[in-house]
Amino acid sequence: MPKVGYMRVPFKSAKLQSLQRWAKIVAVNLLVFLVLLVVAEILLRSVWTVRSCIKAECDLSRIAGLKVRKVDRAIDIGLTRFDELLGYVPREGFSATINADGWVNGKVTIRNDGFRSNGSEPPPLPTDVLTVGDSFTFGDHVSDNETWPACLERKLGRGVDNGGVMGYGTAQALRRASLKLAEKTYSTLVLSTVVAIDFERDRLSYRSGFPMPAVIQTKNGIGWSAVPDPNTPGTKFNPLPINYFLSPLYERSEMLAVMFDQLFPQYNFVGDRLTTVNPNAADENEIVDWTLRKFAKLAIKNKILLLQYGSLDTPEVIEKRKLLLGIANELSLKVIDTSDVLRDTKENELWYYGHHTPLGNELVCSYLLENGFR
Repeated sequence: MPKVGYMRVPFKSAKLQSLQRWAKIVAVNLLVFLVLLVVAEILLRSVWTVRSCIKAECDLSRIAGLKVRKVDRAIDIGLTRFDELLGYVPREGFSATINADGWVNGKVTIRNDGFRSNGSEPPPLPTDVLTVGDSFTFGDHVSDNETWPACLERKLGRGVDNGGVMGYGTAQALRRASLKLAEKTYSTLVLSTVVAIDFERDRLSYRSGFPMPAVIQTKNGIGWSAVPDPNTPGTKFNPLPINYFLSPLYERSEMLAVMFDQLFPQYNFVGDRLTTVNPNAADENEIVDWTLRKFAKLAIKNKILLLQYGSLDTPEVIEKRKLLLGIANELSLKVIDTSDVLRDTKENELWYYGHHTPLGNELVCSYLLENGFR
């Protein structure tokens, strides 16, 4: 009788079968997760695009292209210099035509007295109006003759010193005004603040790589901190290496960019934009009150608080505007609120790269002239 043959069947151990099941589960979940990431990315880009269409003209860049952000280390063109009291100021004698993000043949000239040129030299006499503030006053992304101080000078027929500095907080801008008032006599001071943005900057020791004096709580009340070391690693003066791993992810994913902006709003991707809050910084609302009271006490004939905006009617803007108007009313300060005139114009005609277009500056100038100088 022939022997019956038996075929050997590979035996899978229970452990191996368990590992295979887990591998399948992980693979399926990973695939689902990746699909959800893609869907979330498409949804976020779509929402951003729809919002751009609602606010102004449709911006299809985040649907048509891969990049959603741009992370570049800024090239030092010598526009600013270190200052022991203010952290940094425009460099006297600087003159260049700028072609960079948001700038298209923008002519920027800093006079020998540290003020930005209004496009005509010498300025008309008398020069008795001083304007201070942040980049909205300095005139980021527009040429010398397209800023609202330049427009004001032309329409007044009197010299206007543009003391705006990009990145300044309102208290810091007022500090610069106080220093300039000690050097020269003016009849009018215009203090500009961008509502819901500028006073928060006065809590910082470093902003985007620049050292700044912060408004802090001291034993004797609110006061100024010293300007920190400009050569701290991560600043414009001592940059760190660029993060070549995270930067490309941040640039190309709306979802990751939103997460980073929420969880790590001041992350220093390119190594030269250190941003830190002073550990003893005063509360923002306290800084508003302290600054406006110092402004009200300045011995100058005419004082104007100019409210400017990077956006209109958000909950935060509404809240901060109410606070500013309340304190200003208590102190009997003259306030020019540009939201009244900006609402009548499309956003894409008013703002470009976050700052006023030439038209936006013209509207601010005309409204300020009509309501603040007559």
